[in-house]
Amino acid sequence: MPGKTKKLPDHINYLCVEGVIGVGKTSLCNLIANEFNSRLILEAADENPFLSDFYKNRQAAAFQTQLWFLLSRYRQMTEDFAQQDLFHRATVSDYIFAKDNLFASINLDENEMAIYNSISGILENNVPKPDFIIYLQASTGSILRRIEKRGKSYEANIGRSYLETLNEAYNHFFFHYKDSPVLIVNTDDIDYVNNRSEFDEIIEQIYLTKWGSNYYRPLGSKDRAIIDEKREKSQ
Repeated sequence: MPGKTKKLPDHINYLCVEGVIGVGKTSLCNLIANEFNSRLILEAADENPFLSDFYKNRQAAAFQTQLWFLLSRYRQMTEDFAQQDLFHRATVSDYIFAKDNLFASINLDENEMAIYNSISGILENNVPKPDFIIYLQASTGSILRRIEKRGKSYEANIGRSYLETLNEAYNHFFFHYKDSPVLIVNTDDIDYVNNRSEFDEIIEQIYLTKWGSNYYRPLGSKDRAIIDEKREKSQ
């Protein structure tokens, strides 16, 4: 059974889980790291002192917010990642460094983007690229419900239009990503935190994924109930 497997495929030493704010990246990272006894590197978003102001007034606080994220992600991906770890073969992270540019392109004006690019261009060559990416996809409605449920105060001002813009940008970015295999999982109707079988199915897909973009739409609990009901009636 996939859930009992304790070793990622040999070619995966660095696995990233990605997706829009609130989609469930960190939860899945924790589960995978625990399952495979992997080192865990999580984005320090809560430590960004500008984030609350950013969600209140994106234009006014975008530049300092983005520079903080850029340098924080760079430090994690160079200092933390580079530290030798004798107890964990693989590393699991809830972001890839390349996505920083995605946010910058949405939130910065032309002059700010020029400064940002001059800095990120120097940094990006020193950052490791993941061997495997899981992109968690969800509708904007699902993401809004999850953000509301987790109740982080600084996220209270996130607008639906901004999330829709992010969703479109993420989809375009990961549908065309070519640097590693990408497993695209639609999460609208699943709960891999509280349903072990749904988590096991995602793990199974890791072993089946080939190079390029790989799409996986799991059966949700409602679909499973319908199938089980039909199966019982046919017996």
